[in-house]
Amino acid sequence: MCIVLRSWYVVELTPIINMLDHIATKQQINLMVRNQWSAQRSSGNKLERAFQEARRWTVDWQHLTDKIARSKPSWLTAEIVEPVTLQRARPERPVEITVLATDGSQLFPDRHEVAACYLINIGTIVFHYGTGERPILSSIPTLFYTEEELFLEWNGKRTPVNADMVGVHRGIMELETLADLTKKVPVSTRKTVALSDGTLIDWTLEGKPDDFKNEMLRRTLASFDRFEKTKIPVAGYISSSNSADVVNALRVGLCPEDPVPACESCPQRTYHPDTPPCTAIEGVYDRALFGRVLKNPGDRSVVFRSTSEILKEYGRHRIFFFYVNVGFEIARIEVPAWVAEDTEMLNLVHSVVCDQVDKGKGYPIILAEAHEKAVVRGGDRELFYQLLSETYVRGGVRSEISRKNISKRRLLI
Repeated sequence: MCIVLRSWYVVELTPIINMLDHIATKQQINLMVRNQWSAQRSSGNKLERAFQEARRWTVDWQHLTDKIARSKPSWLTAEIVEPVTLQRARPERPVEITVLATDGSQLFPDRHEVAACYLINIGTIVFHYGTGERPILSSIPTLFYTEEELFLEWNGKRTPVNADMVGVHRGIMELETLADLTKKVPVSTRKTVALSDGTLIDWTLEGKPDDFKNEMLRRTLASFDRFEKTKIPVAGYISSSNSADVVNALRVGLCPEDPVPACESCPQRTYHPDTPPCTAIEGVYDRALFGRVLKNPGDRSVVFRSTSEILKEYGRHRIFFFYVNVGFEIARIEVPAWVAEDTEMLNLVHSVVCDQVDKGKGYPIILAEAHEKAVVRGGDRELFYQLLSETYVRGGVRSEISRKNISKRRLLI
């Protein structure tokens, strides 16, 4: 009787311990796979059409550029300054070169913890090649806890720092720290490249209050000034980019209207309400298109100019970009205008990016190392809050953890 009873309890408790309904989940996974298979077939057809469109404008590309300039599409389009299908071969990397990189991580403010502070950790790497010098690897944690740091002026109002603000702040600190690393280059005449993980465009500042946006832009542009002054090209490496700026430019070429109006007032929707001509390649990413264009590992595309709204504030540092076949993927590389317009600097960035990916077996080794130095893992987080609690107690400062966090920690035991 006892054996049966114990078995019955086990059966009854299992659904309570295992909260995920595996059968229902599997049914939804099956549906997702079927939908994605269908979407991939459609995407393949659209990609082929996008590739043919790129080839169609190889000779008359200037006409497409002019049409884009006259138009007002509702999508972000790249400014085309050369034929889309042109390729540039991989240049030789200088024998002696220094490569700099940073990456960042953070602990966001948590009102359920001991204190509503936050931490930003920046990983820094300096690699010297061909000189015999040792690499420099470090991390720089910065704790923010004062009233001025926890509450910012946002649209004229005193606003608590949130995750969005911390993310913007971290990105700018990565760029500032990268500019600081230029001081570690021992020889001013040595070729040097600075690599950043991710975009150089402060997309998140679009639509932000002017007081916050202007301060963040000031710091960003000051860092770019430092790079330009030292003649050290800075580049942002974006893996698996979901940008479609170039494809969107080709979509303008598909539209029979000239100039192209805003989508909401497009007369083509009168005749094609569900599938206006521009939708023939809608949804294709640039990296997929350049996977067809760039046949050989090491080849890069021509340079395109980004037309993001925030870049109107960048002046001399307006961002350009190109795509490069690094052998493992099609990566998007962003550089300021003064790098894009200097053939020597552009070739230097191109050669270093490819070399770093080769060394990293698929991803720039210096960015991977910077990430490892920066990342704040779960154990680091727990240790941080443990140190915080113990220091508060020793210092005689009153604090408390919310009941919510206490409950969470009990569940982990």
